[in-house]
Amino acid sequence: MKVRNTRRRLFLILVVALGLSAGWALAASAATTLTVWVGDSDARYREYLTVARLFEEQNPDIKVDVQHQAGSQIEVMQKLMVAIAAGAPPDVSWMEGSAVIEYALQGVLTDLTDVISDIRFTPADVVEMTWNGRMWGVPYHTAVRGLFKRIDLFENTGLNPYVDPQTMEEMYAWSQKLTKANDANTLIQYGVVPWSGNWGPPGWIWTFGGQLIETVGNQIVPTADHPKNIEAFEWARSYVELYNRRPFVAGGFQSGGHAMTPGSSTQVAGFLDAGVQFTTGRVPHPPGGQNGTWGGGTAVVVPYNVPNPELSKRLARFFGEAEVQIERYWNGGVALPANWEALIKVGQSLPREYGPLLEQFPEARPRPPLWNEYYVSLLIPALNQVVSGSVTPQQALSNVQQIMKVRYAELFQ
Repeated sequence: MKVRNTRRRLFLILVVALGLSAGWALAASAATTLTVWVGDSDARYREYLTVARLFEEQNPDIKVDVQHQAGSQIEVMQKLMVAIAAGAPPDVSWMEGSAVIEYALQGVLTDLTDVISDIRFTPADVVEMTWNGRMWGVPYHTAVRGLFKRIDLFENTGLNPYVDPQTMEEMYAWSQKLTKANDANTLIQYGVVPWSGNWGPPGWIWTFGGQLIETVGNQIVPTADHPKNIEAFEWARSYVELYNRRPFVAGGFQSGGHAMTPGSSTQVAGFLDAGVQFTTGRVPHPPGGQNGTWGGGTAVVVPYNVPNPELSKRLARFFGEAEVQIERYWNGGVALPANWEALIKVGQSLPREYGPLLEQFPEARPRPPLWNEYYVSLLIPALNQVVSGSVTPQQALSNVQQIMKVRYAELFQ
């Protein structure tokens, strides 16, 4: 009898223990937390908090811990690489869109193709995040570029701000008319300044029909010293002569120093908030050239060694869904949705100044891998050297080519 009672007690203890274990498992499941890193600005952090709240509302058993990472884009991505190497990555992370292929080639990202195959994104962003036919990032936000024109300065000069220059020569003539100097012969107003504005050397290179890279087999190689690229830099230098090397007054488009400037869709809201009256349109191109507009945005990625890949991919997909990108934009977003359906819906309610920019999205060019090194670190200083007269366009771009040839070889070895 004692043995039977003992066995009964052991059985009850086992049942209770199993029940408690199940309860603990449920509690653990209910307390599942996904960590999300976000770099960039405070505005981007607030956007991510909006997405996290929406995800938690639909998934009450999951918590999303959004952690803002301080530092520049490059510094945040370096921090991400260290975390991945240490085996302690976030479950999902923000990433500069042009860096996705670079990180995918290093084998540190999860293939997201299958989880977003039914979502349409802006064309340039898809290209930026695709390698060997697979997508390694979820396009989160995007941008497009065009020509901004101040209505007041145009009308004061007798020019129509509601039309675009049709040729490079016409834009040059407009710049001549829009150039103003004070009694000290210091420029207080000017037209286009090719070495300023949110367009940059890549925009002018593409405008002239040049290229930054070409694909050879399974490798990408730089083409910084392409003849058309040199032509674009020579054209930019011609504007130095237009302004007779006179000093410029401080200030840009918003303050009235620029009468027109190539700019990004991300700048429209700021100009409107500042009360600037302006229109937008297209930058012209020479014969044989093309619309030089380009995109630029960020992505959401999943490191390859996260503890729960399927759950992380589920959250990453959520960041790319149309209704989510619409909601986060109208809740204080500063950059346009990269989801094509969301972009169309949001675009229908935007101020008219966005219209001519939105029309150019199908033409926007993707940025190549190593964008920050190629464009920011090398091409901008190269153009500035050309403008200052310290080097020729050929010399400047040959120097860039030598450096980037090594860097691309390292990436695609």
